Amino acid sequence: MRDFDDDIHPFMEEKRLKEILGVARKQRDKTLEKEITKKLVNLFVSQGEYFKMADKPDPKIAKRYLEKALHMQEDHPVANYRLGYLYYRNREYTKAISFFEKALDGSLEEELNDTQRMLANMFMVNCGIKIAKEAIQEINFIEDSVYTELEIDRIERYKNEILVLDEEIFNKMFYRKIENGTEEKIGEYEFINFKLNRNQVLLKRSDHGMEIHFQDFEPISLNPKAFYTLYGIVTTTGFRTYRELQEITSNGCGQEVSDDYIRQIIRRLSIDLPYWGHIIETTSILHPETRRPLAAIKLADGFSACILCRVEDYLPDYRHV
Repeated sequence: MRDFDDDIHPFMEEKRLKEILGVARKQRDKTLEKEITKKLVNLFVSQGEYFKMADKPDPKIAKRYLEKALHMQEDHPVANYRLGYLYYRNREYTKAISFFEKALDGSLEEELNDTQRMLANMFMVNCGIKIAKEAIQEINFIEDSVYTELEIDRIERYKNEILVLDEEIFNKMFYRKIENGTEEKIGEYEFINFKLNRNQVLLKRSDHGMEIHFQDFEPISLNPKAFYTLYGIVTTTGFRTYRELQEITSNGCGQEVSDDYIRQIIRRLSIDLPYWGHIIETTSILHPETRRPLAAIKLADGFSACILCRVEDYLPDYRHV
């Protein structure tokens, strides 16, 4: 599924801004230079996010844009945060920690929002756990090669200072599952091998992107706005209005999504998902104050939903819309 923003050409905007920046530097116009630099950084950051969360994520291009942003402003908190995330997903945990730390430090003018700060700290915890697990594996490997009593004695002496020696502890609870309104932490094996019930819809977010699964149909890739719109639809027991979906999708994507945009997404989903008419039910309800009819939507009776994602993935609180 393509994003509706595909007609925007950031390359041309980058070229235009760089030309203005060149003129500003030539004229030594510091005010204009600062303004255009900020616009370029924001453009690079938004493109990094686009390629990180596209239908088919391209982390290499995303990384390239974020590095461009940091080349121009090395303390940009969101650019550091998103680049740290890319290193985290690529299992380069030491590098990831350094970028998350810079992101949390922020800059004189900007800082992460509360959600990003929470997630950055969660990522850092996970990085530490992953590094610890690898270190324990290395300890166990080297320990098997220790022969002398002196070496064994020294190892045993310092072993007591290690807080955790069971690497299996780190295999647990890196993912979460939301099913029938209940959330639980699950391990990687259950995440990868989860089996759907016949009448169950699965929304899955992983390193490969965002997808919807249903019965024997091939998984269908989703862009972030479509994913969060579906998330809003399938996580309610009653009908949900388009305005409520707008709030959920805007919250999930971190940017404002209009009512009309929600209608476009739903129209596109009804075309792209061959089973849409089978699993989705629509109706009109009256606005409690104006008594005007409002379009509303929900998962059809007889079907249930499951959400699978990583522990650190942000999902809006659908219960308080």
